Amino acid sequence: MRIAVCDDERIAIENVVTLLEDYFHDKKIDIPYEVFERYPDLEPRIDEFNIFLMDYETPEIDGMSFARMIREKYGEEKAIIFITSYETVVYEAYEVRALRYILKPIKREKFYEALDAYLATNVVTKRLTVRQDGQVEAIESKDIEYIEANGKEITFHLDSGNSITCRDTLDSIEQKLDDFGFFRVHRKYLVNLKKVSSYMNNYVVLKSGESVELSTRKYADFRLVLLQNEG
Repeated sequence: MRIAVCDDERIAIENVVTLLEDYFHDKKIDIPYEVFERYPDLEPRIDEFNIFLMDYETPEIDGMSFARMIREKYGEEKAIIFITSYETVVYEAYEVRALRYILKPIKREKFYEALDAYLATNVVTKRLTVRQDGQVEAIESKDIEYIEANGKEITFHLDSGNSITCRDTLDSIEQKLDDFGFFRVHRKYLVNLKKVSSYMNNYVVLKSGESVELSTRKYADFRLVLLQNEG
């Protein structure tokens, strides 16, 4: 998931970047973003981004024309959020099915509501960088089924069936994945709640068919968190 910010006003860009950084800090997430001051620079790279925080009007091309191009090529795949000084944009924003339009000067609560609306229906992932056998590996949290502790090492078990082992602690990884849908079901296991198929009193079955131990003292909390994360 990546965000593109496009506005021809440097001050406006700085305001958006500040709000983005504050949002990521408050929500404990990390989503890459890139800034563009010209739509022609962004156009050849549309494929790379999922969310577009766009100024409605710039000297070279207006945001509405750019949004129409996104919709014609990608349908509903991309999210568009207009940032504008014009209240009348709401009618045209509806035409291109923009997720939100935010009036300048930007209010923090409106900015947060716009991103919350997107994240409520899309998977947010955390990228972990680990070292295995001297080689650096990047792991997306959404691809992890569960993580297993074994002595001074931990093993990431992935959807693909592959596994990556590195020297680290489960406590450290649990902290990094806080708010990304993981739960410590046992002192040795951290599971991705989205990958849980079923559970009994003393074990959790994952969608791959593998099962891991479920601590008795964790059982009640696990049930509650799993219910809260359904869907």
